[in-house]
Amino acid sequence: MARFHLTPRGALIAFVVLSTAAIAQMVWWIIFMARLVDEKVDLAAQYGADPATIEQLHDQEIGRQIMVGMEGIFFLVLILGGGWLIYRSLVKGEELKFHQQNFLMAVTHELKTPLASIKLYIDTLKSPKIPDEKKAGVLPRMREDLERLEKLVDNILEAGRFERSGYRLHRQAADLGRLAAERLEALGRIPRPKPLQVRKNLPPQVFVTADTEALSRAFDAVLENSLKYNDEDAVELAVTLESDGRMARLVIADNGIGLSRDNQTAIFDRFYRVGSELSRSHPGSGLGLYLAREIVQAHGGTITAESDGPGQGARFTITLKVEPGNEDDTAG
Repeated sequence: MARFHLTPRGALIAFVVLSTAAIAQMVWWIIFMARLVDEKVDLAAQYGADPATIEQLHDQEIGRQIMVGMEGIFFLVLILGGGWLIYRSLVKGEELKFHQQNFLMAVTHELKTPLASIKLYIDTLKSPKIPDEKKAGVLPRMREDLERLEKLVDNILEAGRFERSGYRLHRQAADLGRLAAERLEALGRIPRPKPLQVRKNLPPQVFVTADTEALSRAFDAVLENSLKYNDEDAVELAVTLESDGRMARLVIADNGIGLSRDNQTAIFDRFYRVGSELSRSHPGSGLGLYLAREIVQAHGGTITAESDGPGQGARFTITLKVEPGNEDDTAG
């Protein structure tokens, strides 16, 4: 027996058809009731009722129909509202299913690539024909692939912790400028296929109460996104920190592929990646920016993305409350 599957387009068509039929039925019912009032008034006049009685009968029928009509409109609105919520839930479910499929394809690719490299490196180390100096050069590459796998697994585990609302933040006073500078230095030590140019303005003594390990993960996710989605010959980053004494704003701007208006908020959704896994050339699992948003929000801050359009680069702004202190806290 074939399984019935309603697509979002089919659900929208069904919703529009049913809504139109319900509204048409409501209009017909109002017209019918109005005619019924006229018939009752005419019948009373035929039986010789005096004008005062006819007027009273007319007013009573109009009042009764207004009451019944308002109840009918109320239930019609409820039905249409419920139908719309069901349609939106179906669309959201289909979108989540699509992103989960993309996630599975992305994770499969992210796992297979370093595993294939590690397998090749192991064969290289086992071969007696390859000089020892070349074998020694293989070990750092194996470590890079293992770190890549470890980071992917950590991201998946972190996403699960946030979904279960059990993620603990071990807060302490942290110099935001210094923390950002450390992440930039760590980024610069990683070998890249293209040059990396960084301009930074990170004044010291801008303190926030934060889990430095978690916040570092959020910074890394934004920085790696700027590196990953960049088709220029050289990657350019501008990192600036501003504070008005109450709020600190860390802005990371790049010269990458940019964002459309729709993607400026969607990129922070879980599993979301622009385009299809079958045609995408950039690696990733769709969890990095999602984790960055969850971590920043767990700190009571916000993270936003802006772009002048595709090919115009992107600007990520992380806003946190300036609050010196040292405490241990639980997010969620």
